[in-house]
Amino acid sequence: MTMKTLETKMIEPALPARPADAWRHLSISTVSRAAVLVALVLIGQAIAPSFLSLANIHVILLAVAAIGIMAYGMTLVVITGEIDLSIAGAAILSCVVGGLLIPTGSAAVVIGTTLLTGVVVGLTNGVLVAALGIPSLIVTLGTLGIGRALANIVSGGQALYPEGLDAYLWLGRGQFAGVPVPVLLLVVLGAGAVALTRYSTFGPALYATGGNVRAAELSGINVLAVRITVFAISGVCAALAGMLESARLSYINPAGFEGMELSVLAVTVLGGAALSGGVGSIGGTLTAALIIGIVNNLLNQLGVSIYLQQVVTAAVILAVVLPGIRQREIAK
Repeated sequence: MTMKTLETKMIEPALPARPADAWRHLSISTVSRAAVLVALVLIGQAIAPSFLSLANIHVILLAVAAIGIMAYGMTLVVITGEIDLSIAGAAILSCVVGGLLIPTGSAAVVIGTTLLTGVVVGLTNGVLVAALGIPSLIVTLGTLGIGRALANIVSGGQALYPEGLDAYLWLGRGQFAGVPVPVLLLVVLGAGAVALTRYSTFGPALYATGGNVRAAELSGINVLAVRITVFAISGVCAALAGMLESARLSYINPAGFEGMELSVLAVTVLGGAALSGGVGSIGGTLTAALIIGIVNNLLNQLGVSIYLQQVVTAAVILAVVLPGIRQREIAK
């Protein structure tokens, strides 16, 4: 056996199954998520006849749009075996930096600056993690705190109001063909992320990087570029999600998004992404976001306290995640 053949055999397990064959390998966690989602819809309709009304569906989808978009970026990072806890800091810092340009009267300038700031934060994380080798947990916890602090410093701790910027406000409150813009972006970006991970050359590189770094490097994959790219994507997703929420509320709160990073991480893990890397899907992440959104909606309709809601949500996450973890342990 030649060395080239040996290296090929080492590399092949790190690459994901081809998209055409993926549907044949439904995991226990995938089935669990689908079953829980269907069960929650049925329970919701039984408890509240208006649960499946168009108005309530809009409420649920609007509630999960921002967290879902953030979770798309987080999922890509986690697949590479890293983690991004800076997303809340990136979101609020991006919105505040963009908000400082509200006096220009240009929505394009504000929106562009907000997204660009998110990219810069993401690139900073990526370079520190991938190029300098600092653990992503430490880096992103640091940039989370720095982002929040800078947001309060540059804004003077005062909220910013995007008054008169109709295009900016439209992002959070407008509709396109009857569909709320945040929901439309959730779907479109989700489709784009699926295409990126499943039907592009970046997809195999992404999973290979998280599954086996050494094998990925031997196969010619630029692991450094992959990691920096996913952090940049996560940063821009955070900035966009923050902008959608700020536009929906009509003000930019420099103290906002408290604890959002943990909620996004919970959705990502519930969606099937393994913190060890190499496992995860955008479809699973979207399903997980919908599960959390439906649970919160039902509990709100029942008048359940916020503290009990957290307990119930945690129980649902464990019920869905544990079977998948058990399956992976048995596979080992």
